[in-house]
Amino acid sequence: MPAEGDHRHCKVCGRVCAVGEETCSRACRDKRAAQLASRRSYSYLLYAAIAILVVAFVVSQLH
Repeated sequence: MPAEGDHRHCKVCGRVCAVGEETCSRACRDKRAAQLASRRSYSYLLYAAIAILVVAFVVSQLH
């Protein structure tokens, strides 16, 4: 276990992990990767919805 001041906490489960690491284990690393992929997909979906709304508004203003 690292010294008292030389540690970080896992971004998934909150356990102590090594300095420079975001996660404490392979399982947490995989779960974190899945969370980030999900967040990225949600962002793309949100941007697409905004683009569709903008295009619909512009088209409605042309008529």
